[in-house]
Amino acid sequence: MNAANVAQTIQLIIGPVVLITACAIIQGGILGRFLYIGQRLRSLANERLGILHTGNMEDAFSLERLQEIDRQLPLLKYRHRLLQRAVLLTYGAISVFLGSMFAIALSVASNAGGIASLALLCFLLGTCLLLISVLFAGQEIRMSHQAICYEVNRIASLDKFFQ
Repeated sequence: MNAANVAQTIQLIIGPVVLITACAIIQGGILGRFLYIGQRLRSLANERLGILHTGNMEDAFSLERLQEIDRQLPLLKYRHRLLQRAVLLTYGAISVFLGSMFAIALSVASNAGGIASLALLCFLLGTCLLLISVLFAGQEIRMSHQAICYEVNRIASLDKFFQ
């Protein structure tokens, strides 16, 4: 293998490297949201436990807060699950892109068309995994907006409830 072939092989491998970098950037954002939702779940569960522990179930605000928490916890768990899937799919995409890099190098070294087709399939599979990951993250963002609107509307209606 001469220097020109090595340079061409490196150029072919650059595509998956760029997508691995994109995966890492996307992964950082998704992981940040995943950690925040997890912390929010723990915080709400702890708040619920605190309300139940005080036994102040006759206070209208405590009952209202319990209802809000009971409504929010399942939605947060679902959003956390969506983000978990997005994180795992992004890691899967990174793994497949790494595999495609090896397949590209192997196909160039062996000059085998079958391995080149495998490299292309790996690259497309990694792209599909990344796309699905982004769709899961987008769905979670949509649900986040709905959750915020619910909480704000619920709190805004409290003045009517307690007058």
